[in-house]
Amino acid sequence: MLIADYFRRIEETVSSFPAISASEISFDQRTHNIGFIKGVLTFRDGSELHFKEFVKVGDETVKYKYAYHYQKDDRLLFRYDNHPIPLKDVPKHHKHHLSEDNIIETNVTDLEDVLKEVITFLST
Repeated sequence: MLIADYFRRIEETVSSFPAISASEISFDQRTHNIGFIKGVLTFRDGSELHFKEFVKVGDETVKYKYAYHYQKDDRLLFRYDNHPIPLKDVPKHHKHHLSEDNIIETNVTDLEDVLKEVITFLST
């Protein structure tokens, strides 16, 4: 797979979720198989998903850095990321749920899975 194919998959994923009312996404191709994606998706209730991925694609996808930050009215609902937290014993892949201090270990996730989780917030 080439990074351009991965970028197309991201666009297709976003367009397949009708709850998204607006999207702003930038794609930065670094090599044929490495790229950076940054975006903000706005949902029908005004909530937003801010996300970024620095990825290498090929036989398998490697996410060097990622974050999926979902918020409403500037209040964190959840965030998946692999950013280390200084002075805290936090797993590399983790999720913040409803606060910066409520952290659990997770597997690497992708945009489609995160959007499915957002939908559960929209239906409550």
